[in-house]
Amino acid sequence: MINRDIKKRVIGISAVVLIMIVMVFIKVYSGSIKEYEKGEKSFGKGDIEAAIAHYQRSIQWYTPFNTYVSRSAERLWEIGNKAEKKGEDNLALKAYQELRSSLYSVRSFYTPYPEWIERCNDKISSLVAKKEPYSKANKEKSFGERKAESLKILKKDYAPNVFWSILLEIGFIGWIGCAIGFIFRVFTGEKGFDVRRALLWGGLIIIFYALWIVGMMKA
Repeated sequence: MINRDIKKRVIGISAVVLIMIVMVFIKVYSGSIKEYEKGEKSFGKGDIEAAIAHYQRSIQWYTPFNTYVSRSAERLWEIGNKAEKKGEDNLALKAYQELRSSLYSVRSFYTPYPEWIERCNDKISSLVAKKEPYSKANKEKSFGERKAESLKILKKDYAPNVFWSILLEIGFIGWIGCAIGFIFRVFTGEKGFDVRRALLWGGLIIIFYALWIVGMMKA
């Protein structure tokens, strides 16, 4: 009887968690669609500044296999290319920078669309190198040298450590799961409290919690 009740509770909790995950996914996906559509309207009207902002937000509403994210990336790249051809370097630079920064803002233990970031790095470093040097030392450098310096800075990897990021996630999920397990597995039986189970589940809670904290510090 007790096991049946526990199973029902676990199934109920699992169903609630699953529904919440689906709802979050739908919210994020729909947010990406709305921002992309707003970007298309602004792009069609010639309001490029607004279009860039909307395409960036569409990317930031990132979900795996979201075609609106890739469409927004393509639009930002298109805006940058067109601005370059017109000699509007500042606008082009902004488009490439917003594309690059939006992709970096949604990375976790992996970085989506790394090929776009590489292409943006090349464009940004070229545009930055074309600008009037701000110091005497830079004025003495060639375009190639200035581009190489800018590209080196852009390529510096500030990504979180994948190993510790994964352990961080495991620690957090394990901590929550064991806390739920403690509630349903310890406060059962005729006595109402099982000391042995409390020690087991309590120990697991401490281990996973510690793993979560260490993961946040190391990642």
